[in-house]
Amino acid sequence: MYRYVPPEQIIAKAVTYIGDVLLEFTLTFTGSLRVTCSAADSASATEDRVALRIAGAALHRIADGLYISAMKGDRPTIESAGGHRFTHSASTRPGPRTRRFGGDCSIEIPGGSGVDEPAISGSLGYALDVTAAAPSDPPMQSGATTMWTERYDETLASIGAVVLAPVPVATDRAARLYAT
Repeated sequence: MYRYVPPEQIIAKAVTYIGDVLLEFTLTFTGSLRVTCSAADSASATEDRVALRIAGAALHRIADGLYISAMKGDRPTIESAGGHRFTHSASTRPGPRTRRFGGDCSIEIPGGSGVDEPAISGSLGYALDVTAAAPSDPPMQSGATTMWTERYDETLASIGAVVLAPVPVATDRAARLYAT
């Protein structure tokens, strides 16, 4: 069994305009997942394990097929073509024009019967930052805060769906597999 740690960077993002408001969505993951290889592959030398090479490629694609729908002021609905289950637990405002939604993302990718089809499972923490800006926004002064609900909630709620595009992983931030 191995532990997978996602890259320390934005893994998916989207940018859209609604009226005169520019909205940028960025998604990050924290934590780790379990990667379980078949018994036949586990008997091979680590560098020869087909499952680990395939697992690495699959894990770099966990951001594929993600989209946000049913945007409401207090929580988004994040869905995945791969079946990841997102559970919202918190909403904060780390900046005057940014709202952060956070929670857990359960990932279950069953292994196949072949030697090269590892099972990937576990739960990652997620942070979805939504940053908004409009030409009508007043200039930001040091220490000033803008009430998100007054300026952007209505715009955010008008979105039908936003598809997040995977962000290429920087070489120095690549995900890692660790033996457990």
